[in-house]
Formats: sequence, C-alpha cells, structure tokens
Amino acid sequence: MKYRKVPRIAEELSVIGFGCWSVAGYNWTDGSTSESTRAVHAAIDMGVNFFDVAPIYGFGESEIALGQALKGKREKVFLATKCGLRWDYKDGPGINDLTPGHILKEIDESLRRLKTDRVDLYQMHWMDHATPIEETMETLKSLVAAGKVRYIGASNFSLSEIARADAIHPVAAHQALYNMFDRNSDSYCGIPLEYAAEREILPDCAQNGRAFIPYSPLCQGVLSGRFYRGRDRDLKPGDMRLTNPEILGEKLDRKLDVVELLKKLADEAGLTLLELAMGWLLKRPGVTTIISGSRTVEQAESGARCGDLEISDDVFARATQILDENGFN
Repeated sequence: MKYRKVPRIAEELSVIGFGCWSVAGYNWTDGSTSESTRAVHAAIDMGVNFFDVAPIYGFGESEIALGQALKGKREKVFLATKCGLRWDYKDGPGINDLTPGHILKEIDESLRRLKTDRVDLYQMHWMDHATPIEETMETLKSLVAAGKVRYIGASNFSLSEIARADAIHPVAAHQALYNMFDRNSDSYCGIPLEYAAEREILPDCAQNGRAFIPYSPLCQGVLSGRFYRGRDRDLKPGDMRLTNPEILGEKLDRKLDVVELLKKLADEAGLTLLELAMGWLLKRPGVTTIISGSRTVEQAESGARCGDLEISDDVFARATQILDENGFN
C-alpha cells in the first residue's frame, strides 16, 4: 500500500480508503455486519488506514458497525465522518443542516456510535445555504479546540464556499465526485453540484495543500467490469443507483460503449477495468486517497490491491484520450 501526505494533515494517508456506505448491510437495513467487520479487518491488514463514514449511512447503523469493527484497532486508522445531512427530520432524510446546534448534537452522537473520543477528519457533508458558513466554521473550530475533532473537511462544496470557510479555520480536505465518467459533472443522483472536480477542486487542493478525496471512483459500479446492458433493470428495489439518471437507460448504454474501449485498453496493458479506473485516478496529480466502497472481504481486498498500482504514462494518456473523444471531460 502506498501513502500520500498533504501539508494540512500530519499523517500519511493510504491512497485507497475504505468507504463505509454499506457496512450496515445491503440497502442499510438488513443488519448483517459480520462480513463488514471482516472486510474492515482485511483492509487494515492490507495497509488501508483511511476510513470514511457518515451518520446518514444506514441512518446511524454504519457508524455503529464501523465502531464495533474498529474495537482494538482504532489507533491504526485515520477516521473520517461527516455532519450536516439530517436524517431525523419529520420531512425525511436529506435535509442539509449545518447550524451550530445541530453540529454540536451530531458530533456527540457520532462519537458515541463510533466508540471513540475523537474524529480525525470531520467533514461538512453538503453546503447549507440557509446557514452562514462562518457560523458553521466557528462551531467546528470549537470542536477542534475541545479535542473532539482533529481536522475539518468539506464534501461537495463550491470553491467560493471553501474560501469563506478557510478564512475562519483551515479546511484540510475536500471530498468530491470524481471518476473517469464524472470528471466535471454538474449533478450526482439528481442533486446539483456547485463545483467542477477536475477543473476547480483538484487544482485548489493541490495549490492549498488540501487532501483531495474522490468518491464513487467506479461510477457506482459502471467501471467495475460487472455492469452490462440492462443492468439498471436488474437493480434491487431501493438501490440508490436507481435514483441516478446518469447510469440508467440510454445514458448507461453510452457509458458502456466507452467501457468496451477501456476494457480493450486494459487488456492490452494487463489490467482489469477496475484497475485501469483506479490507476487513472491515482495518476492524477493532487488525488490523495480514493474512497473505495466495500462491504465484503472480496471488495475490500480488491480495492486495497490497487494501493500498489501505477499505470504507465502511455496508458493514462490513451485512457484520457478515449474519454475526451467520447465527451467525458
């Protein structure tokens, strides 16, 4: 496993991180966590030290599952969670709330579920335009002073909002949608994005010493090598991918046309499609740690093996050319 360091974070972070979206079980609700625990342990054994979760994942259950899995292993990992995306509202989940009162409540609940006294990286999950970012950052700054949070991060923020946040306290990391197909996408699962990852976020992180953390590196499975035409029709009810119009119907078919070209290139280079997709990200200057979503040991090991991967300049250039020529830029 390779590690990378950025000026704003003292620790070296594994280039492959463990995404805990589904560690509480498929669709968050089936309660099967024993395999997830084994997956977490397998990832740690293979050198993964960055673990990313959020309260809304599993409606609290993913943090509980991760906390249980990290028993006796907490000091081996760099633990990241998030705040500001409410799931306890009467109107249902998905309400952005970065008000001081909610953050103070949320951090204590996360610490309890994770069975720890501190979070290494506390990330604002989405922007809350109803709350001045200065109020939010002053609250997060107080959590750093209290020892409950070590570093403050952001997820899905615009450059202008990051700049305002940075004026109050250093923002150490920025998590954003980024993969071969989503290089500068303007939405995620129908949610508007107010940033362009490759054009704006990557250069900003590199210039300011922030960690850049791409999520959805395989475009929700499209780049895994296991997607096929009509795969969207076979997804189970409740699968969040059904809410993403970019991987359904004709848009999925268009991506799969490009997947065939990428597979051919991967074969020539002695790589799997997954390895090409992950290697392409790791080749990008500024990428720090990639969120590789895992629930099974097989998934954890497959992702972790990419931590020693380095594709050639030629393969990177040819892959980028394929993407550019097909409108994915």
